[in-house]
Amino acid sequence: MTQQYRVVRAGAILFLIAIITACGSLPGQTPTGTPRPFARFRGEEVVISLSEAGLALENVRSDTAVGRGAPATFNTRLIFEIPRIAPGGGQVLTFRTLEDLQTWQDYVIGLRGNPETRRTVVYVYVNQNAMLQMNADLTNQEAQAYRDAFLALE
Repeated sequence: MTQQYRVVRAGAILFLIAIITACGSLPGQTPTGTPRPFARFRGEEVVISLSEAGLALENVRSDTAVGRGAPATFNTRLIFEIPRIAPGGGQVLTFRTLEDLQTWQDYVIGLRGNPETRRTVVYVYVNQNAMLQMNADLTNQEAQAYRDAFLALE
């Protein structure tokens, strides 16, 4: 009887190991998976993706000079024009760390809290380590098209 019990117990253990191996976790637990690295996107990838989505971007260029006391915590800053509102357009910023991104987001919050600069930061979107900031002269519908293409990046 003891031998038969050991065989059943060993079988149950092997079954449990097979489940853990196949699922990556115990039954009833949520698998954790492999975490994504924070620095997921490059600025060029974002611009290409927006363009491939049929959105107008012209005169795309790298520009590391920022004004109005903006923090220089970004890794990449690409600015571009949108033909309908040129020379207005937008910018794509990428960040190396969450802290660098948070510094920029805090800056945007400060601009939004100031009645003189609030209008300049109407359309600001974040996807992983990238930020897309669009000119306030766009319509909500136009900005939404850029936002949707940006947030669809994986």
